[in-house]
Amino acid sequence: MKAMTFKRCILVCYLLSFLLLSCANNNTVKTSDDFDLNVQAQVQEQKMVLYDGPPMHIFFHPLVARPETAFRNIRYREHFLEWYVTASEYRKILDEIYAKNYVLVDINEVYEVINTENRVRVVYKNTFVPEGKKPMIISIDDLSYYDIVRRNASVHKLVIDNNGNIAAWTDNRNGGEISYNLDVVTYLEEFIKKHPDFTVRGARGIIALTGFEGVLGYATHKINDAGYEEEKQKAVLVVNKLKQLGWRFASHSWGHPHLPEIPIEQFISDADRWDKEVRPILGDTNLYIYPYGEGVEGNEEKHRILRDKKFNVFFGVGSGTGHKEGRSYIYFDRRNIDGVYFRIYKNRKDRLFDIENVIDAARPE
Repeated sequence: MKAMTFKRCILVCYLLSFLLLSCANNNTVKTSDDFDLNVQAQVQEQKMVLYDGPPMHIFFHPLVARPETAFRNIRYREHFLEWYVTASEYRKILDEIYAKNYVLVDINEVYEVINTENRVRVVYKNTFVPEGKKPMIISIDDLSYYDIVRRNASVHKLVIDNNGNIAAWTDNRNGGEISYNLDVVTYLEEFIKKHPDFTVRGARGIIALTGFEGVLGYATHKINDAGYEEEKQKAVLVVNKLKQLGWRFASHSWGHPHLPEIPIEQFISDADRWDKEVRPILGDTNLYIYPYGEGVEGNEEKHRILRDKKFNVFFGVGSGTGHKEGRSYIYFDRRNIDGVYFRIYKNRKDRLFDIENVIDAARPE
């Protein structure tokens, strides 16, 4: 009888150990809200190989959620047609690139910061992806929901919904509307829930922010207003949630000027204002995405000012796969996905996706 009790104790201890070990293993898996741990585990079990080549880096502006308004506005019509895609087009683009075996990788995996003899070097490195897949980085410029864009095209801000998930909010006569398929960030989260194998090691994208009209739809630029602290704290909560999901943040300057052209005094002022108004909300970042893709590598004084503020990974506009290692920094270019891309690449064999299949019927010929 005692022997039987002892055996039962051994069995119970074994089962408890197994359960504790299983829980510990699950806790090491990076998941987003509503992620199925079993699915994620299966994804991680795929054979990983070192990809021989650079990732494709594409970028978007905030989506045109209301094309019937944006494309009929005589004053801003061309602006939205040239530099934006609609929410419908974006959803189809994700379907297309997913079908072509692209997967998201983290920008921090494609470079390495090396400190040797008091000298900092930033070097390019290849990354691991599932066998048969191709790495891609997605970034978003100007996700501050500027007044002109908000009034004519995009959602109005990012929020955290009642379930703790990232959502988009748009003001209307009924007090506002929550959506998940009308914004770059929120729909990418929805897409990953449906296709968890689209992200490698939990990668998301880069959000590049200015400061002159706040961030993420919050009036964090009105630092002297009575409601400033409340707006700032709301923005911080959204930023922290996005970081938890795997999103990275970059400076896009404070005022979105033509950096190579402005006087050095204005250049310094712009960098200082971003440090003062935006960095406290986002936290530290070493990523800098040039406004208009206009780099300042050719101006050592301006470039040194940015490097002194701890930026050492810079981004412009180009093929989407180019990079250059400089002294103490690295530069990557990105491929714009917008109306200009649609027009130029429509009939080219090297297009990333079938443009005819994604163009919104609301987009004028």
